[in-house]
Amino acid sequence: MPSRLPDWEARLNAYVERVSDMTYAYGAHDCGLFCAGAVEAMTGTDPAAVFRGAYSDAVTAAQALRDHGAGTLVGTVASLFDEVPPAFAQRGDIVWNGEAIGLCIGPFALFVSDGGLTRVPRSEWERAFRV
Repeated sequence: MPSRLPDWEARLNAYVERVSDMTYAYGAHDCGLFCAGAVEAMTGTDPAAVFRGAYSDAVTAAQALRDHGAGTLVGTVASLFDEVPPAFAQRGDIVWNGEAIGLCIGPFALFVSDGGLTRVPRSEWERAFRV
């Protein structure tokens, strides 16, 4: 994965602000595409390019992960990024809470929900991945 751009923080802030009110939608604004968009904002490279347009519901998302990823969402993330203990996750890293991935913003992570982005405390993260 490419390194973060010099202005990654400003780019990440702009991205989060732009998508903060968007609700969950498979294949349009779900946890994977939200985090991939954040990575693209920070690095200029979209790690989910192959997945965009490849699914529209839970069944086709699972198929896309089998066809283009490592079989599962967390497995695919783990294949792309180095894992670190959740206690060492930094702003912009990806975290896993056992069900979905989110974006570390410090002591909280942002996860996509039906009401927009939701903050989840570090104590609920099971895994973390360095971007």
